[in-house]
Amino acid sequence: MEPIPPARGSGRVIILNGASSSGKSTLAKALRQALDEPFLYVSSDQFVASGMLPDRRDEEGPFSWWNEMRPRFFKGFHQCLPALAGAGNDLIVEHVIEFRAWRESLSRLLADFDVFLVGVHCDLAEIDRRERERGDRRIGEGRSHVETDGIHTFGPYDYEVDTSDGISTALTRSVVTAWHSRGTQRVLRSQV
Repeated sequence: MEPIPPARGSGRVIILNGASSSGKSTLAKALRQALDEPFLYVSSDQFVASGMLPDRRDEEGPFSWWNEMRPRFFKGFHQCLPALAGAGNDLIVEHVIEFRAWRESLSRLLADFDVFLVGVHCDLAEIDRRERERGDRRIGEGRSHVETDGIHTFGPYDYEVDTSDGISTALTRSVVTAWHSRGTQRVLRSQV
C-alpha cells in the first residue's frame, strides 16, 4: 500500500539568488543541515548534471542553446517549483535570476506560496578567484551576472548576505533566524 503522509498544505520556498560562484550551493547545503524541518534542494545545475539536456549541435535552429533550448529549459525549471511546493515540499532553490522577466514570472508562479527571497552577494574579485579555482566555470561569468545582467537590481530581498568570506555557521544561522522571524509581506509577491 502506498504511504500517504498527513496533509500539511503547500510547502514553503527559500530562494537564494546570486551570481555564479557566489556560494549559493554551499549556503543551500548548510541551510538544509541547520533547518529543523526537511527541505528539498532544487537547482537548475542539478537538472543539467543529470544529463537531461541534449548535446548542443548547431548555433541556429532547434539546438540553438541561447535562442531555443535555454529559454524553454528555464521556463520549465520555474514551472516545476510550484508543482514541488504545491505537493507539500519545502524547497531551498538556488538560482541566478538573470532577467527582470524571470523575477516577474517567479512572482506570478509562486504568488500563493510562502516565499523568502535571499540576495547572495559576494565580492567580484572573490567570485573571479573561485571561478579560477573551480576550473568548471567560464571565467567572468559570475562577474557578468552582477555587472551586465544586474541580477540584484530587479527588486528588494527579504534578506541579504555577503558570502565573500565563505559560509560560516553564523551566516547560516542568520538566514535561518531571518526566515523564522519573517513577516507576512513577501517581496517576491509584491513585484507584479
